Amino acid sequence: MLKAIWLVPALPLAGAIVNLVVGRRLREWSGWLASAVVAAAFVVALIALAQLVSFSPADRLSISHLYEWITVGSFHVGINFRVDPLSMTMILVVTGVGTLIHVYAIGYMDGDERFSRFFVYMNLFVFFMLTLVLADNFLLMYLGWEGVGLCSYLLIGFWFERPDAARAAKKAFIVTRIGDTAMLVGIALIFVTFHSLDFGRVLHGAAGAVSTGTVTAIALLLLAGAVGKSAQLPLHVWLPDAMEGPTPVSALIHAATMVTAGVYLVVRTHVLFEDSGVALTVVLIVGLATALYAATAALGQDDIKRVLAYSTISQLGFMFFAAGLKAYAAAIFLLVTHALYKALMFLSAGSVMHGMHNETDLKKMGGLWTLMPATATAFSIGALALAGVPPFAGFFSKDEIIAAADQTGHYVAYVLALLAAFLSALYIARLVFLAFFGKRRSDEPAHESPPIMTLPLALLSVGAVAGGLLGLTAAGGTIARFLTPVVGAPAEPTSGLSEVQLTLISVAIAVAGIGVAYLFYASGRIDWLARRERNEDLHRFLEKGWYIDAAYAEAVEGPGKGSARFLAFVVDRKVIDGAVNGVGEVFRWLASVGRRIQTGFVRNYALGFLLGAVVLLVYVGARR
Repeated sequence: MLKAIWLVPALPLAGAIVNLVVGRRLREWSGWLASAVVAAAFVVALIALAQLVSFSPADRLSISHLYEWITVGSFHVGINFRVDPLSMTMILVVTGVGTLIHVYAIGYMDGDERFSRFFVYMNLFVFFMLTLVLADNFLLMYLGWEGVGLCSYLLIGFWFERPDAARAAKKAFIVTRIGDTAMLVGIALIFVTFHSLDFGRVLHGAAGAVSTGTVTAIALLLLAGAVGKSAQLPLHVWLPDAMEGPTPVSALIHAATMVTAGVYLVVRTHVLFEDSGVALTVVLIVGLATALYAATAALGQDDIKRVLAYSTISQLGFMFFAAGLKAYAAAIFLLVTHALYKALMFLSAGSVMHGMHNETDLKKMGGLWTLMPATATAFSIGALALAGVPPFAGFFSKDEIIAAADQTGHYVAYVLALLAAFLSALYIARLVFLAFFGKRRSDEPAHESPPIMTLPLALLSVGAVAGGLLGLTAAGGTIARFLTPVVGAPAEPTSGLSEVQLTLISVAIAVAGIGVAYLFYASGRIDWLARRERNEDLHRFLEKGWYIDAAYAEAVEGPGKGSARFLAFVVDRKVIDGAVNGVGEVFRWLASVGRRIQTGFVRNYALGFLLGAVVLLVYVGARR
């Protein structure tokens, strides 16, 4: 089965092709077909996992060569799939969570006029993500990388008749191209430096023999691509606007596909980052700064999906922070648990929208627990996991990262990470209290979603509760031991507090965040809307994401429009058109002079002939 791992991406691709050709005839069955092929890919991945773990840890690597893709002189790139513990973890997340999102989407997208096309894009999205994580060379990975970007554009702008959705799709495509361009330059530099694009030669054979400056340049260029795809500072601005797409798309992007690609890239190429040293520090700073920034911005959002969008940016910041600490297994552990509870919360938010006629404004919700108990319960489980409350999955994964900062002597980073964790508990508890508790703030009716939407919520709830078990077993946890052949064994603590002390502090931080949210938004002692009005400037600052998007618009849009006007009205009209028109005017003038010579009178021609002859004679005589 390891040699047949090509079936994992091939199945979603086949589903996309079938739905593209005959999807309209299949109608509602197109959704079931799309879900079935992703589920089949998950089953194949499970069988491959069973075979992989039967080998000794040192032998858990299988490379399947399908065919030569590009051969130009000494440049060879093959379609090669790499199965190791890291890629296996990623494909299980993509196919497992992806299956539940596909099934949920059958109910959510019911009645949409482009129903089958939606599942074509969804299957294609999964195919490209699987190609990305299974690729054994940088160029094939980049093919999946760009394919994921294309599918995100198609799905974010799926309802393209809505101007906001069309703008959000273009914004996501353009912003991520910035990082992708830098990443492509990095890949070119890898080939120039190592004369190969294969992971084996680059990451395990030659990395230590290259100068630090070159490795740093490569690592930072790759990081730029990761920052764009994973919506980290300063290329994060596309992700909140991407909420204009259908909610299953948001769940797939945030939980199982696109945004996790950046974390995967950094962990996969961690050897280069470690050889650089400087690049690893940049990863740590970017991750921690993003975690803090996005957590504060989430506090100012009233749109339920935008709260979750900033939450994803913050959680991804924790993953980058972990990678910067060399806690790569902890980063992937959080990636796995985050996929479970973030998919759960996004799909629950979609259930709220489905039951409230697409309403997303938290100010118009409240009291939904009695009207939508299944949805409210599922969302609350996801929220507790994100907040870091034991025994939910997020407690174990996020706590492991924060503890790593203390145990490696990064005490300032540890305190800042605790602050980010406090803000995480605060903003997600705020969302829960405003949406599901208190009095109803709208007269619009609300109802529970159908079973086809609530069943995936139930299964994801189990994952959000039990996912922490992956980090509970001896020797650092199941995931850490499984990933050891790829990322190395977790570092032994060199300083800091004991495990008990770290755990008590982490739990206290989570409880404090929830307690503050309860005081402000659920206790009834504080009028949160009145307090907002008194602090309108602060609220607006957080709601606008610190005005970073506006600053980009001012810095890019203003000069861009000015440059366009200069090019259109000065360069194009006066210089280019002026030059062309000037040439025409010169020939027109010459033609007018020529017309005066052409009089039709023989005496004029004779006089011209005589004058010409005189000039020639004078010239000849002067030369002698």
